[in-house]
Amino acid sequence: MGDGPDVTARNTTMARPNIVLIMPDQQRADSLGCYGNVFTRTPEVDRMARQGVRFTRAFTTWPVCTPARGTMWSGTYPHRHKLIDNVYGVDDAFATMAGVSTTLFDVLKAGGYTTAHFGKWHLGEKQPRYFDVWEETFNSRVHHWIGGVDSGVWRPGLQTDRCIQFLNSRKEGDPPFCMVQGYYPPHDPYTAPKEFYAHYRDKGVPFAGYYAGVSAIDYETGRILDALERNGQRHNTLVIFFADHGDTFFYRDDGEHKFVCTDDSIRIPFVLSWPAVIPPNTVNDRMVGLQDLMPTVLDAAGVAPPEGMHGKSVLPLARGERSSWRDFYFVQNRTHKRRVTQRSYRTDDWKLIGSVDGGSHSLYDLKRDPEEEWDLFLTPRKDVMDRFRDEPSHAPKARELAERMRSYAQSIDDTEGVGIADRVIAELAGR
Repeated sequence: MGDGPDVTARNTTMARPNIVLIMPDQQRADSLGCYGNVFTRTPEVDRMARQGVRFTRAFTTWPVCTPARGTMWSGTYPHRHKLIDNVYGVDDAFATMAGVSTTLFDVLKAGGYTTAHFGKWHLGEKQPRYFDVWEETFNSRVHHWIGGVDSGVWRPGLQTDRCIQFLNSRKEGDPPFCMVQGYYPPHDPYTAPKEFYAHYRDKGVPFAGYYAGVSAIDYETGRILDALERNGQRHNTLVIFFADHGDTFFYRDDGEHKFVCTDDSIRIPFVLSWPAVIPPNTVNDRMVGLQDLMPTVLDAAGVAPPEGMHGKSVLPLARGERSSWRDFYFVQNRTHKRRVTQRSYRTDDWKLIGSVDGGSHSLYDLKRDPEEEWDLFLTPRKDVMDRFRDEPSHAPKARELAERMRSYAQSIDDTEGVGIADRVIAELAGR
């Protein structure tokens, strides 16, 4: 990518849409009713899903905040944009640290869009050049409350107030806008206004504060949708609800919180609603990810994308069109505690996680074991409970996935990924 966007607005028969991107932090896909959860209350996002398309298999490219956000706004994997850890104490990560300088918002502004951001950013402390509106925005590590819990102001509610004021200020004839609402919950510390706890407390639901936060953010999402309806903006506004990554509740890999490649950490909600374009009650099971967000938004805006992105627009899928698409998903990661570098290659039925820097490899049969609790790498083998003694060898499948991982990593110039795949293949030699 160059230093500036090459923008060409495409002719359309309809006015270019407004775009609203609603992103909670650390929200698992399975925390929502529309993704099959049987105990959460999420009527607003469920309503969005009924009005548009729900992608059942959507993933992050790196399961932690800054790397994932770098992908969202550049359309590239973290090894390309080079923001591979959370940033603090910097003004603008894209301006001073990134390997990619052109963002989604640069391209939209050059294409005639007004850009606005509210809430968590986690890519720097100061307003970047590409936002016209920058309100109630912070990098990270602020409390969910301004003042005391319950007695103070819940920060996401204030963010919603501000973005509704922005929506109400738009007048007929104004340029189209792209607005980002970045909520911090349900990210820990798990907390929400007390009225959202009632459905979860004293009922055996672990991490009740997390799910209270899910319901509270769902409520704020409904407030935004209602404001768009009142203002007559809803019909030709593309709304996307998604997250940067999931949450393991410290269950995985020596208590890792999220820095792992299992689905509880990498699988995210991805719901699109655009009444003028996307048919209602649509479900799509293709594997999509955060690298597809920028191409999708630019496709909707009718603005030509810059070169070098790793993602593709999901709008053809959302419209129900037949479209060639990937049959795998590739994730990059570095664990937090032991600093193990990893790559994951996921198909419909299998997942391989390869590691270097002292880490081990894992293989999961996702049909038999969707919870990813039975690691089948190098079976049969002995362990303390003798679980894998009678398991057949899965070395041929692991080798096939490692070779596919290597090929894809090479195609996107991910040299670390190539090296990890080579290590897996070497460890499988002779088996």
